[in-house]
Amino acid sequence: MSYSVNVQNLPRESQPGAFINFFPEELPSAVLKHQVRTWMAEQNFSIQEEDEYLAFQLGSSFAAVFCYQMPLASGAVRCLSLQAYALGRYGAQFLDEADLAAVNQKLEVGCLVRGHKKQVLFVYNVLAQGMERAGFFNMLDTFKQGIDKTEQQIQMLLSTT
Repeated sequence: MSYSVNVQNLPRESQPGAFINFFPEELPSAVLKHQVRTWMAEQNFSIQEEDEYLAFQLGSSFAAVFCYQMPLASGAVRCLSLQAYALGRYGAQFLDEADLAAVNQKLEVGCLVRGHKKQVLFVYNVLAQGMERAGFFNMLDTFKQGIDKTEQQIQMLLSTT
């Protein structure tokens, strides 16, 4: 499996503050972050490492992966939070809350929230505990499908208004 990646610096909007740590109380998982970075490097992703996340380009979307270790009563589990800006760096910031709710109703995976400068951020959280290489790439495919579906839903919404 291979993804087409344009090697370039991520835009200013993808710098610290652009992506949201939705689980600030949870511990970061250095082990999971290392595994994700290794998998991405093997697939020739252009990765930019930040303190809290790994930023990368997936097609035309700028995305990030947060790696967490969540303590539960039965033991700690690792999970990923993947994020990408809908319609690229500046797109979809014109959608109001009713539009966001309408798109979220139709999404099969992930959800839309407001991010940096009121841009629309697509978020997909997954349990990574025990994830194999094939499972990781399947999850990336699902994430990409979610981004594509989000953009389609937004375009349909815009064509009816």
